[in-house]
Amino acid sequence: MASAAAVSFHQTLPPPLQHRRLGPTPPRCTHSERGVSFDPGSAFYRSESAPGRDLAVLAATIHRRRRLDPSGPFLCLDAMCGCGIRALRYLAQAGADFVWANDASDALRPVVVGNLSRFEPEPLDGQRRWVVSHLDATRLLAERYLRREYFDVIDVDSFGSEAEYIRAAFLALKIGGLLYLTSTDWRSARGYGGKCSLSSYGAYVRPVPYPNEIGLRMLLGGAAREAAMLGFHITPVFSYYAYHGPIFRAMIQLRHGKEDGISNYGFICHCKSCGQTQTFGFHELGQISCRCADRTVGCHLYHSCRPTLDRSSP
Repeated sequence: MASAAAVSFHQTLPPPLQHRRLGPTPPRCTHSERGVSFDPGSAFYRSESAPGRDLAVLAATIHRRRRLDPSGPFLCLDAMCGCGIRALRYLAQAGADFVWANDASDALRPVVVGNLSRFEPEPLDGQRRWVVSHLDATRLLAERYLRREYFDVIDVDSFGSEAEYIRAAFLALKIGGLLYLTSTDWRSARGYGGKCSLSSYGAYVRPVPYPNEIGLRMLLGGAAREAAMLGFHITPVFSYYAYHGPIFRAMIQLRHGKEDGISNYGFICHCKSCGQTQTFGFHELGQISCRCADRTVGCHLYHSCRPTLDRSSP
């Protein structure tokens, strides 16, 4: 699948990257995030989301140092870049050799190009460090896969419950690479969007007392399902819940081959009588019961990652 080594972008750039980059005068800096100056322009920007970007930069930095081939180019792709602050921080702080910044709105091009131009006004020795495009995220990721261009880090800062990009992101990701997922689907996490969560993440969520955790498990479970269908499996790096929005984020690492069994993917059952929670595997369906009674009780059931998929260590 996507396990081949990444191509050298400096030598075999596809036609879209060969176009001459515009060199406008960078707009006046109006914001600064962790020492990186930028102009958000008309793009949606939230300073409250800075901790999520901090974690992404930290994970990318550690991954760059620990990857199997540390001498190769470190390539990052920001599929929904907005004003470009994530891409800019990957360049300035994570040590990325090349960043692809994409946003579906071409109206943001002057803003994104202006911000990235602050880091590198002109290419050095003809080697470009960044490129800006304006494509649908799924199409962009699929095209990178078809061109055999694989990235070390792919960041998709999506809105709502959009999850169709996850499979395409796995295909464009190197084996061992990091995928940063985002969801703002709070209705599904709270059990009010069962059909939506079922179609997006393969999870039918019921209302439970811990919706913030469920939102993260729902996101991880959907990613685990997509990876398994492609013959891969995932390892969570960290998961992060932010109250504003609210926003559910998860950084995962793509691993080659399917895991034995389905021990990390199953059900969570919450008892409405005593309030206790238990986990069950698929082989235990039909045998679900609560310790507070000798009979099967009415429980809230939904697909979810089991506890072993909720590790928080980078």
